[in-house]
Amino acid sequence: MMDQVDVSVVIPTYNHENYIEQCIKSVCMQKVNFNLEVIVGEDCSKDKTREVLKRLEPALPPYFQILYRENNLCDGNFSDLFLRMRGRYFIILEGDDFWTYEYKLQKEYDFLESHPDYTAVAHNAQVVNEFGKPIKWRCHECYNTEYTIWDFRKGLFPGQTATVLRRNFYAYDLYEHNIDIPGYPGDRIKAFFAVANGKVHCFQEKWSAYRLVISHGSSAAATSKRLYDKDLIFYRSLYEYAIRNQLPKDVRIVTEELYMWFLFTCLLKHRCELNRQKFIKIYSDMKYKTRCGGYIVTRLLYMPIEKIKYKKENKLKLEAAT
Repeated sequence: MMDQVDVSVVIPTYNHENYIEQCIKSVCMQKVNFNLEVIVGEDCSKDKTREVLKRLEPALPPYFQILYRENNLCDGNFSDLFLRMRGRYFIILEGDDFWTYEYKLQKEYDFLESHPDYTAVAHNAQVVNEFGKPIKWRCHECYNTEYTIWDFRKGLFPGQTATVLRRNFYAYDLYEHNIDIPGYPGDRIKAFFAVANGKVHCFQEKWSAYRLVISHGSSAAATSKRLYDKDLIFYRSLYEYAIRNQLPKDVRIVTEELYMWFLFTCLLKHRCELNRQKFIKIYSDMKYKTRCGGYIVTRLLYMPIEKIKYKKENKLKLEAAT
């Protein structure tokens, strides 16, 4: 059996030639009093990311392990890194992001150690452009000290991926992890699992930088598309997970509301082979039908406003990143 460590840092990287050194150095600057492991997965980049890592590797601390993939694994790069983690806690730092505060990991570790009822802890992030210059854009992060299931319903996250330190449910079976949707944003799944199974604390301080690159590259911001079939699996899986595990009432209500709203939008847009009869049948099986109906009506009323807000947000996002 592999020796346990306190914190695992996983760094998936692909085509991050211009960013990976800053990312690695931001980990090396961390001042901690616990055992740490860092696992880097270089996924056959087409640029010189691999060459940069080979140049840095001889001087890196012994707790670094760099995996040079023989073939591009894509989503499998993440999955393999997760399977290798030995830490009681873990955090993901993608190769184009970086940490800015030397006690970031220590502060988060100390919080989780002293609060066993919390599943994760996060903080705010400074958004920067591809050149590392701060821009006036804010991630969809939590603006309060506690992240709740109602924040999840709003589409918020505890924090950007590189800010969230979590209990390692992959290795230690802290709670069932059975939603695997290849190509689907893992941060949404992880945000749900964290808040559905405990509390999540959010430091309202900026201890890291998220690089927003939307004009090119392989980041989620540059490549994300709406995939209705995968969204259907996602929302249905959240609902089924909440019911099967008899999660708190608020969690069950939110998963029902989100599931029924998504099905309703599929019905309106003729997606996912859903017809009126199927929708009515599923709706009739819901426990919180009144809540679901009210949520659908509310979302319909606000839909014109949401469309305007979404277009404005995307325009500002593009302007900020360029």
